[in-house]
Amino acid sequence: MKYVMCIVFCCLLCLGKAQQRVTGQKPGITAPPLELKLNPFYKKYLNANGIHIIASWRVPDSAMYAAHRTLTALTGYLPAGVLKAMTDIGTRVGVMAHYEGTTDIPEHAHLARDTSLNWDLRARGLGGTKWLPLTTCAEENILGYQIDKYHAEDILVHEFAHSIHLIGILTVYPDFNERLKKAYDAALAAGKWKDTYAATNIEEYWAEGVQDWFNVNAEVPKPDGKHNQVNTRKELKAYDRGLYDILSEFFPATNEQISCHKYINKYRK
Repeated sequence: MKYVMCIVFCCLLCLGKAQQRVTGQKPGITAPPLELKLNPFYKKYLNANGIHIIASWRVPDSAMYAAHRTLTALTGYLPAGVLKAMTDIGTRVGVMAHYEGTTDIPEHAHLARDTSLNWDLRARGLGGTKWLPLTTCAEENILGYQIDKYHAEDILVHEFAHSIHLIGILTVYPDFNERLKKAYDAALAAGKWKDTYAATNIEEYWAEGVQDWFNVNAEVPKPDGKHNQVNTRKELKAYDRGLYDILSEFFPATNEQISCHKYINKYRK
């Protein structure tokens, strides 16, 4: 119980500081604007630099504010053109309650018909694309519950990194993937990222790198199919300078803690 209380207190403390830095006051949670024409499932709404944050009534306000804090920081660092490309297309983030699944999200309900995979077990967050500019994340991860199977890393940062890449960056820089692929190929050729999620493709290479940049990734002593010992910006700079340099074009080397996840978290099987 002490650990849970400590986590909640730290989240609220950090959240308050972030809101003071960005807006001077905590924004009010409202119903989603009618012009968004969202499914009635969504009852709660916040706006982070033009990014719509939406959720059902089941999601606690604390999770909405935690998501707002992280997204305000991430989008506040982005080049103006990249952010504009994202807001122009209506990029949004859906927060799932702890007892909601991926297929409870109206835009992802069709995944329940996928007989090859149970998406409610597989995913507690999905990234957005130009065709569906919706990122999802989960209450238990945003607020750092110990029962979260991903509690050692920030899934919102990872999944929203996909939206930044696939919606924002590629709109402004159509040839960006060529540069990213070059860095990815060079890293793998050098034996880096072996047996990690970052090695899957350039999209995951980017998203895992963004987590490292903001010091919100998990770490393990030896590669386990998902992570390795690299989970901070400092370690990334020493390990994969190519990816580090690309990320530095879009994000500053800030010391701000943008979520309740910290690099000192240890991965637990």
